[in-house]
Amino acid sequence: AQTSEITLAGANQAVAAGLAEAKKQGWKVVVCVCDAGGIPIAMQRLDGTMPASWKIAAGKAETAVLFARETKLLEGAVNGAKSNGNDRNALLSAGYILMEGGIPIYCPTTGKIVGGVGVSGVKPNEDAAVAAAAVKAFNAAVGAPASKL
Repeated sequence: AQTSEITLAGANQAVAAGLAEAKKQGWKVVVCVCDAGGIPIAMQRLDGTMPASWKIAAGKAETAVLFARETKLLEGAVNGAKSNGNDRNALLSAGYILMEGGIPIYCPTTGKIVGGVGVSGVKPNEDAAVAAAAVKAFNAAVGAPASKL
């Protein structure tokens, strides 16, 4: 049966998928999954990842949920459409992490946001690729008939 919430098991599965993608690429990252209120459920940091990345990843996950969009779109609005991803103005925005690497998670049956994934540690597009792998794994698991994620 599908659920409109993210469970710890589902969050852990998404984090594991994100970490697997990062390891495959040789990237050191933090992957965070939060609930629909932006509160972290599960987070892991690979060895050697910059310590500040945990807070940035959690902020990206929260921001994706609260703004109901990928953080890449928010980063472009702050840094400008021609940003090459090296501008960090978005990191300094009040209270939110408006940088690529945060993706909301939608319930496949209701279309409502049930959580978000945030990743930090590498280049913005690489953070986003890891987050996308986590969301993809979550969605695949949720679509399974016996899933309780």
